[in-house]
Amino acid sequence: MAAFNRPTEATYEIHDEISVETSDNEDHTFCGIMFPVKCKDNVPVEHVVINSIAVRGQLGPLTVWVSKEEQTGNRRQFRMNPRYWTKVYEKTHAPSFHTFKVLDLSENPIRMKPGQIKAVYIHSTRTGDEAIVYDNRRQRRTYDDALVSILTGRAHVSERAFGTTPIWGWGNPWRDQREFVGRIEYGAVYKLWNPASAPSFGVNFQNMARSLFLCQRRWASPLSMLPDDCIFYIINMCRWDWADDSPDDMKALKKRRTARAAAAEARRQEAEAVAEAAAAPAEPAVATSREREDADTDTKPAASKCCNRRCDQTEDDTNDDSDEDFHNDEEDGSDDSDVEFHNAQEEADQSSSDDDIEDDDDDDDDGSDDNEGNIGLLLGGGDDDDGIEDDDDDDDEDEDDDDEDWEDNDGYNADSTIFRYRDDSEDEEEDDGQDHLRNRQAWIRRQFARIHVLQALAAVDDNGGMESA
Repeated sequence: MAAFNRPTEATYEIHDEISVETSDNEDHTFCGIMFPVKCKDNVPVEHVVINSIAVRGQLGPLTVWVSKEEQTGNRRQFRMNPRYWTKVYEKTHAPSFHTFKVLDLSENPIRMKPGQIKAVYIHSTRTGDEAIVYDNRRQRRTYDDALVSILTGRAHVSERAFGTTPIWGWGNPWRDQREFVGRIEYGAVYKLWNPASAPSFGVNFQNMARSLFLCQRRWASPLSMLPDDCIFYIINMCRWDWADDSPDDMKALKKRRTARAAAAEARRQEAEAVAEAAAAPAEPAVATSREREDADTDTKPAASKCCNRRCDQTEDDTNDDSDEDFHNDEEDGSDDSDVEFHNAQEEADQSSSDDDIEDDDDDDDDGSDDNEGNIGLLLGGGDDDDGIEDDDDDDDEDEDDDDEDWEDNDGYNADSTIFRYRDDSEDEEEDDGQDHLRNRQAWIRRQFARIHVLQALAAVDDNGGMESA
């Protein structure tokens, strides 16, 4: 009967002592640390169970919280409110500054499905700033293996869980760009092979299953004595990596399947567009102006059109008579108007030439002042006070921008109501080049004034060298 009732998931947890130990640089110590944990979906796993977390520091009254919100689509944020979190651990611990202290979560383990992301928040209400050790961000992911990824988190400097006031009474209580320091132990519940779940297994595993069924179909093979249900049960009891499928092979297989799915979706949309265009009714042909004129000549004109045509003809005759009178008047007074126009043109030319001479003199004066000011500015001298003040203002703005950038990069401008994180998974590695390019372009825009001055100094040196040669 077991062959007919095959399980779909393992009834045991794989305790291979999967211990996640992060780097430890002891950059900071404060009241709490919050970080996202992602369960990967590359390998056929049913869910991951986090059984314990270990931290170090002065510790004290510790609590561990887990987020309730589901991260779907492009939504990568957690709300900083206790009602969106679940407390899974609470206990007071003695100081342990040099060794990790284990927080046992076996009574309330953290379970995650493939592709799911949950945030873990560890906090201490101990007075002071030495409760929990954590680090600055130094890499894209704090930890990464075949099953889980620990992402960059944020630190908390308030003695109250989810508190909005730091221990010194003012400012932002959260610090972004921080990394968890400690150890996490977890187990995995793997999927078991069934015909419906066969595509989630690796290529080698599928080839193994196909070979068994081919052997079972040959009368000369001993496997032909076994029914299909027994072959199903044998494969069902095999783990996903027993056919030498590695996590890297599973990741490459997932990328190929994603590309095929995207191509199939594009073909489906194209087919739907073609079908809609074919089903759309044909638009009536628009008659051309020539066809409309032919239609008007073939039909009898209405009485109103005849009256309008007579009125138009009368107006045309009247306009022709007025044009002839104007032409005769113009011929009579053409000589006098030509002489007057010639005299006015000579006076206008003379006045414009005088104005140009005065404008050229003014431009020469202004140009000399500008050149002296520019040369003095480039060489460090001159009396161009306005230019110096502008440079001072630009330097102040650059310093302000640098301060803001430093605060953003160092995490001091963290949002106290929402924890936004970045999922630096394998699928987003291609975005690193674009992010680097955008950051470089932003830096060039901020340093544009200084680069422009350096280029001008280089041009002055080149001109001086050419003249001396």
